[in-house]
Formats: sequence, C-alpha cells, structure tokens
Amino acid sequence: DLRSGGRLEELRLPELEGDSVIEYAAYADRPLVINFFASWCPNCIAEMPDFERVHRLLGDDVAFLGVSQSDPRGASIDLARETGITYDTAIDERGEFFRAVGGQGMPTTIFVRPGGEIAEGWVGALTADALQGLVADHFGIAA
Repeated sequence: DLRSGGRLEELRLPELEGDSVIEYAAYADRPLVINFFASWCPNCIAEMPDFERVHRLLGDDVAFLGVSQSDPRGASIDLARETGITYDTAIDERGEFFRAVGGQGMPTTIFVRPGGEIAEGWVGALTADALQGLVADHFGIAA
C-alpha cells in the first residue's frame, strides 16, 4: 500500500533526462520528498521554484525527487529547465506510480520517511514555507 501509513519498498522509474533508472534504494537511508509534476499543471509550475529553494536549503539531509506524471518527456524536460530545478527527476509516463500512491490531483507531494514509511500524501500546491513546515513535521528537520 503506497498511501499514507503504507510503505515504499521498491521504485524503478526512468530518469527524465538520460538513460539511467531512478531507484528507491538510492534514497532509502534518508527522508524523501517526491513531487509529481506536469507541464499542463499551472500549480505544479508555480511551486517548482519553491521546491528547488527548499531542496537547496536542506542539502543532503532530505532527498527530493520530481516525477513527471502523464506528460510528454520533452515538455517535462523543458519545464524542469525553465523552473531551474536541480534535484533528481524521473518520468511516470502512464501515471502508474501516481495512481499507486493514491494520486487524485495535481500537484501531489509524497513524504517518505527513511526506510520507506509514507508519512503523508499532500494534494495541492505548496509554498516554500509550507513545504518546510511539512518537512519539519514529518522528518524533524528544519532549514
């Protein structure tokens, strides 16, 4: 079950740019913020610079993964570049991972504790302040 209280044990998604595969094992030892985005989602576009700001503030203490959901690869690559995000990005071309975590609206952000416990799935746009608050609440880490 990949909803709140469930566990993320395995994840393999194609890297958004490049030929590599993104795997959960690379993040399992620290908190992970997964943010689903798409070029057709105005709220996603608006929040991505704030996610980058918080990512830079927290450094390696919290991992960030942007997941393009049901969006053409080229459009998502352009969006990632335009919004300036530098954290890892993957693509969920058919939206299968998004549905598995109970995604019902965009943007959706999943907070995963070290070891894979899903603390919360948040639907809706987040500001930098709101994101920092949720990271502090779920992971005990403040910027």
